[in-house]
Amino acid sequence: MFLLRLLPALPREVSIGVVGLLAGLFLAVHGGIQAYAEGTGVPGTVYVNECRPSDGGSADLWTEGWACDGSFDADDHSVRIDSVAVDGVLDSRPDATLAALVDGPGAHTATRDGSGGWKWPALTGMVLIAFTAWRVRTVKAMLRARRADRAPVA
Repeated sequence: MFLLRLLPALPREVSIGVVGLLAGLFLAVHGGIQAYAEGTGVPGTVYVNECRPSDGGSADLWTEGWACDGSFDADDHSVRIDSVAVDGVLDSRPDATLAALVDGPGAHTATRDGSGGWKWPALTGMVLIAFTAWRVRTVKAMLRARRADRAPVA
């Protein structure tokens, strides 16, 4: 944060805006993809084959719990996937089965049925995008002030 203060005001505001926009878009798109999977996915059951403890590192999304894999079978038997990872980290080790949704036969990840995990990334992304839009006002005022300083005095 200290290094950011070393930048002049205008490049600093533009840098903060670009980082906020990229982070907001990433989170909003990730949340949108999860919401789409939860809303239009094929419902079924994941038969848990393996669960390993997650230690809370960056690979485990800084959450302690269980990361599980297994096979998926759709309720209507239209989709069968031999190896699929359960999206997210589970609080407790699941039983042999877990209700889930997949995007289709080529899916590598199963979203837990009704987990609503898309809400936090989507909401955070929208807040970051709104914050970035608000920061554009500051950049516009700085550009206006810069033009006024350069204007010839008659």
